[in-house]
Amino acid sequence: MDEASQARLTPVGIDCVLLDFDGPICRLFAGHPASVAASRLKERLGDMSLLPPELAGTDDPHGLLWAIATGPGRNAREVSAELNALLAKEEVAAAASATITPGAVGVVRGLRARGLRLGVVSNNGYEAIRNVLLTRHLLELFDGPIIGRPDDARLMKPDAFMLREAVKRLGARPEHCLFVGDSWRDAEASRRAGVNFVGYAKSARKGREMTKANAKWVVSRMQDVMGLLP
Repeated sequence: MDEASQARLTPVGIDCVLLDFDGPICRLFAGHPASVAASRLKERLGDMSLLPPELAGTDDPHGLLWAIATGPGRNAREVSAELNALLAKEEVAAAASATITPGAVGVVRGLRARGLRLGVVSNNGYEAIRNVLLTRHLLELFDGPIIGRPDDARLMKPDAFMLREAVKRLGARPEHCLFVGDSWRDAEASRRAGVNFVGYAKSARKGREMTKANAKWVVSRMQDVMGLLP
C-alpha cells in the first residue's frame, strides 16, 4: 500500500461500504472470457451493420455497450437494449466459472463485524451477480442493496445513477459511504456521486489507471481496504 493509501478516511466517518463486483469481489470472466462476450455483441452489431469501425477490435463488452448506448448511432436506445440483454446472458454463463478475489471474503466479513452496512454496485447484470454471491454463500453477508446494470445502459458507470440509488436505499449520506472499484468508470461515478472512492489495482496497469483517474486511495490487495478504516 502506498503512502496515499495509508491515509485514514476520517474525520468524516464511514458507515456504508459499496463494492464493485467484477474485480473487488470476483473475477467474473475467469472461465468464460470477456472477449467472447464482446465478440457476441460485435457479431450482433455486424448483423445489423451497426458496428463502428473504431470498436471492431475491442475486447471490452461493457465498454462496447456503453459506447453504443451513449453514441449517436441510429436507434441507439433500441440497439443498446438488445445488446444489454445479450450481455446479461453471457454474464450468467460466465458466473458458473467465476473465481472469488483473494481476500475478498475476509474483507466482507471484517467490515460486517465492524458494523458497516455493505452493498454491491456493478455494471454487471443483476442475475450474474446474484448467482455468484448465492452459490458461493456470500449473499447473506450483504445487508445493503445489490445493484446491477440498469435497463438503460446510458446509466451505467461512469454515470452516478447507480451509486446515488445505492446511497438512497441505504438512507445514508454520500460522504459517509465508501466505494471500492477497479476502473476509471468507478472513480468517475464516485466523484459525480460525492462518494469516497478506493481504487483496487492488482496490476501496474490498473494502478496507472487509478492514478490517472485521480483516485485518492489505492490498494493492491483487497485486505488493505481494512487498513483504510479506523
